[in-house]
Amino acid sequence: TLAVVALIGALAAAIGPVRRAALRGAGQILVAADQEGPADLVVMDVESGAAGILSIGDLHRSQPAARVGLLVPENTKIDRELQRRGIVLPNLTLEMFAQLGIPSDAIVRIPAGEGGTTETAAALGEWGRRNPGKRVLVVVGPSHGRRFRRALRRAWPDDGHPVPLVVTT
Repeated sequence: TLAVVALIGALAAAIGPVRRAALRGAGQILVAADQEGPADLVVMDVESGAAGILSIGDLHRSQPAARVGLLVPENTKIDRELQRRGIVLPNLTLEMFAQLGIPSDAIVRIPAGEGGTTETAAALGEWGRRNPGKRVLVVVGPSHGRRFRRALRRAWPDDGHPVPLVVTT
């Protein structure tokens, strides 16, 4: 019986590390990300929020010659109503970029349709067509990496353009 108790104790102690290792391995499979590399344009998807803005700030600091892409979704019905009433909301992304030392002349505005994955990927693909030979690095949230990467590669021109890199925050 002492051997059985010892065996149960050993198994119970091993469950945590084994479980963590298995989940970490599964997570690596689910989260697709490229290694950061040199870029002419660093951009984040619309949904990256503050984590994406901080990553863009770091990337711009390490690659000051790179332009910063700002994907601009179309105004919603609420946005249009606020504008009609003369209410002007601050653009927090631009304010945060400025506080991170990104000059306004380094920012490229890219219309992004409704701002979803498909529209954003298509907007970046169009930017790639208009700017052949440019290297693009896109920052997305970890749960969005695989899907965004797949959508962007479908939308990206395949006539010798460098394949965009997708990194996660």
